[in-house]
Amino acid sequence: MGLTCIHAGVDSLAVVDVNGWLIPAVVAAVAVSTSLLSAIAGLGGGVILLGVLAQFFAPTVAIPIQGGIQLFANGSRAVSLRRDISWSVAGWAALLLLPASILGAAVSTAVPVSATRITLGVFLLVMIWRPKVLRFEPTNGPSRVVLVGVGAVSGLINSTVGASGPFTSPFFRAATASHVAFVATAATSQVTANPSKLVAFGLSGFSPMDYIGVIAAGSSGAVLGTMIGTRLLGNVNEVVLARIFRTVLTLLALRLVLRGLGVL
Repeated sequence: MGLTCIHAGVDSLAVVDVNGWLIPAVVAAVAVSTSLLSAIAGLGGGVILLGVLAQFFAPTVAIPIQGGIQLFANGSRAVSLRRDISWSVAGWAALLLLPASILGAAVSTAVPVSATRITLGVFLLVMIWRPKVLRFEPTNGPSRVVLVGVGAVSGLINSTVGASGPFTSPFFRAATASHVAFVATAATSQVTANPSKLVAFGLSGFSPMDYIGVIAAGSSGAVLGTMIGTRLLGNVNEVVLARIFRTVLTLLALRLVLRGLGVL
């Protein structure tokens, strides 16, 4: 699908202001807080960032923009926690990420924008309120073959609904020795997943340079949030963070569904 088709899904607000200051400023502020959340809890921040981006852009544009921002967020987190990374786990999970991401992008760009909004919104609501539906709990430490399969499914999910954490986190937790190792390894895995997402949508016509202001602002905020979050790791009440995460994401998801239905 060409560039024109991708851009047809961009909201009028985004067209007017994507090179202005409002959207980049909002994205930068959200990226600071969501990257801080991810640095502390391991996952979750990128999902809220995606939910915010999807308020301004069609999901097929919001997903690769989020991928560009999260590349810096996860990269800075992986560097900060590099001594705790389980390289074998991240490596095996990365093997099929790119082809799976390309397949997912082809699917997501082939359906109407309203359908992608509703799908993304429903997915986020299920992830928040019925997370067990999306999770497969490994009974033992996952084997190499399982990790390769986890990576493939992660690439497919990342390019269709933009968030694979609910699926991958149980496997990464089971394969790592501590919470810090889990956070470090999950971030490292996403360092591979995010470029795969960008390449996949690039083949469908997405150009990062058209949204460079938003990506740059979000990336700067993400790095700052990671720097703060890694210093707070282990010293913040994760129960409170979980409640904030659930409330904010529920509101964003409901708005996406309503917009997809034409109510808003």
